[in-house]
Amino acid sequence: MKLFLLILIFTALNSCSNFKPLYQYHSELSNNLKKLAIVTDKKKMSLSIKKNLLKKLPFAGSDINFILKIETEVENTSTATDTQRKTSGYEIITTSKVILYSREQKLDKEVFLFEEKSAGLFNFSPNQVLSTLAARNRILDNSSNDLSDIILYRLMIYFASLENDSKE
Repeated sequence: MKLFLLILIFTALNSCSNFKPLYQYHSELSNNLKKLAIVTDKKKMSLSIKKNLLKKLPFAGSDINFILKIETEVENTSTATDTQRKTSGYEIITTSKVILYSREQKLDKEVFLFEEKSAGLFNFSPNQVLSTLAARNRILDNSSNDLSDIILYRLMIYFASLENDSKE
């Protein structure tokens, strides 16, 4: 039994030894991500998503082949009421519309379009305004991080599929 457990542990550790991030493992994918420019509407959430994406992407060169456009909408809705019909909680829903354009000679061509959502809840405390604002800002920061991760993953999958299509 100990021998079987030892073999199982060794196999599990050995299978993880060659792990590399997807964009570093495939040079074509890394090149596509380096040739990406990000454009946003001037909303605070869009700029935050762009800032998070720039931290995660490889350094961009001067040769731009793709343009990523990000547009966001943030909605606040009350979620819970107490017995006196006062709002005690809010839900923030952040929706990002992402469009990837390929640079062409005359016009940029839309090649990939998707929409992502992130939601978060926070409690409303009428007597504690600062803690309520801090909770709201924390939800917005978490949504920005989540959306930038999702956008990056979707882009990597798209570029990997382009690479696989070109090999066939």
